[in-house]
Amino acid sequence: MAGQQAWIKWSVVLWIGILATLLTGTVEAFAEESKRNKAERILWEAYYYGNVPDGELPGEWRAISDLDLDKQGSRAGSELWLRADLPPEQHRMGNLLISDYKVHDYEIAVFVGEEKIFTSKQVLPSGFITSRVVSYQPGDSQQSLLVRISPHQHVEKGFEVWVGSSAALFLKQLQREGPAWAGAAALLVLSLLSLIGYGFQRSQPVLLYFSCFLLSLAVSLATLWGSWQHLVTEESLGAWGTFIHFNWYMGHASGILITHAIVATGREKWLRRTGYGIAGYAVVGTIGTLLFGEQVQQFFYTLFYDYLSTVLLVVIMVVLLIALKRRRDWEVRLFALGNALFLVGVVTGRLINGQIVGASSPTTILTARDALIQIGWTFVGFTAEIACVSIIIGMRFLRLVQLSSTNAALNEANTRLRISNDKLERMDKIRSNMYSEVSHELNTPITSIKGYVQLMLKGTIPAGDPRYLNIIYEKSQAMERTVDDMLEMARLENKQIHLENERLDLSAFLDQLCSKWELSMAERGLDFSWALPPQPAVPGRTAALHADPMRVEQVLVNLLSNAQKFSQSGGIIRVEASLEGLGPEPDTVLIRVRDSGCGIAVEEQDHIFERYYRGKAAKANAISGIGLGLSICRMIMQAQQGEIGLEHSSSEGSTFYLIFPLYWMEDE
Repeated sequence: MAGQQAWIKWSVVLWIGILATLLTGTVEAFAEESKRNKAERILWEAYYYGNVPDGELPGEWRAISDLDLDKQGSRAGSELWLRADLPPEQHRMGNLLISDYKVHDYEIAVFVGEEKIFTSKQVLPSGFITSRVVSYQPGDSQQSLLVRISPHQHVEKGFEVWVGSSAALFLKQLQREGPAWAGAAALLVLSLLSLIGYGFQRSQPVLLYFSCFLLSLAVSLATLWGSWQHLVTEESLGAWGTFIHFNWYMGHASGILITHAIVATGREKWLRRTGYGIAGYAVVGTIGTLLFGEQVQQFFYTLFYDYLSTVLLVVIMVVLLIALKRRRDWEVRLFALGNALFLVGVVTGRLINGQIVGASSPTTILTARDALIQIGWTFVGFTAEIACVSIIIGMRFLRLVQLSSTNAALNEANTRLRISNDKLERMDKIRSNMYSEVSHELNTPITSIKGYVQLMLKGTIPAGDPRYLNIIYEKSQAMERTVDDMLEMARLENKQIHLENERLDLSAFLDQLCSKWELSMAERGLDFSWALPPQPAVPGRTAALHADPMRVEQVLVNLLSNAQKFSQSGGIIRVEASLEGLGPEPDTVLIRVRDSGCGIAVEEQDHIFERYYRGKAAKANAISGIGLGLSICRMIMQAQQGEIGLEHSSSEGSTFYLIFPLYWMEDE
């Protein structure tokens, strides 16, 4: 079995090594290929506005530098044509990477020379980045690259073409999309952590809002970029687009709810309602798209991102400014800083791209150094905001941990307090019971003594009659025992017990003690017997106790007295002594006192050793006592390093046990 496990382990290691080698070789091959043939971005040289019949190409071109001054076209038309010469060293590669960021639907057609090599399909809704590698057959001479965008509205949002080897274009896609996928994975982890935190602390709904917000960003990052679209059938892309739009709306809704949870007070309840309203907008837009198609989706998308999103951003900033003026805590400041950094990123990108009224740019997005530079700046702002949000989540988690530890300590203190209260209640009940029991045990003999003395004084009964004097004497002894028990308990509690320990021959001691009780048991009609421990296996040694004989006798007498009181005539009482031990020689003495009395109820068995506790059977049978006997016995046994307990009790009788350390006496 061990050899088989080792074989499996080394096989797995070898297989992982082979995979790692193949992967490393593949990456190195791509890297070497990309070094030899780097992807190169197409810089457009000329443009043309106007409709051109199918099968024909524009005959008149204008310099691309004039495009900023002619955004609407010198000739009104619905098509925008772009032209550039393919780089000679890259032209022979025969591969193009076409990327565009669709804000509104338009069709892109790409021509190499006069041959159409690519036509985009209007299956995705607005708001996606599409990315596709297209191959063509290079000619012998230099060729021109033509692009037709129809209609040309909002194309300045983002469009670019790269040329190079397949490996270089693959690495270019990886360079573009890798950070977005890594960011999506990090956001997903943060979302799960926030959801776990909410699961542990439901009183923190902001963690649930954070989880929804971060999940929305993760989905947006993972689906915004275009490689995944080629893995999905065209019939499913429309449904995916509907889901992504719903996700974007819910991201805005959860962002507003986060703002309300962190900075708002009772006066900003309308902000929470706004968040719920955006969630309702997402549901209505999704249902409308499913029922009436993409035109409804386009309407909701345009309305939200051209108008509502800007209004919401302004509202959030105003609320944050009011909160900063009203509150000075670090969480509000950090949240405001994150939103401000995000806003700066968005505005910076739009300023660079000339998309803000009054902020012109010398070049359009079509001629800029990076065609998707606006998205890059938006991501920078998002990254800064997520960093601030992560700090807030971390601090919330830290507070949850502190609160959890505080709650645990508080629960522990409450448990101890509850136990103490239970003990106090029991003590109070015991004290009340003590007063009634002691009063009863003292008042009964006092009443008898007083009655007989009064009868003697009146001459009703002869003064000095031995019969009545014996009764008075017995009642006086009962009172004395009660007082002695109370004084004994007080001494034991105050650690004032004095033990005079000596070596006791176990068999002789038990035989002498039990013999004293034989007559008393017989008078009550009880079958009383005892069994002494067997002689040790080693000659010349006798089992012994090292204890105070008076105290040991006091404990045994108490157990025998209780057994006698609770056993009916004809019952059986038996004392058994044995030597016990786990080693080769016994090291403890076990003494059992069995009776055939009425037994102790299960609910009372845990309380019989408490002070002043008397069971129902004692009260029902009017047995005298104040409930101190067993309590005194336990304290005496503890002082003797011994143990007393109830081994078994039922309606057929009870068994108490005593355990003493065993000593050996040499016979000589």
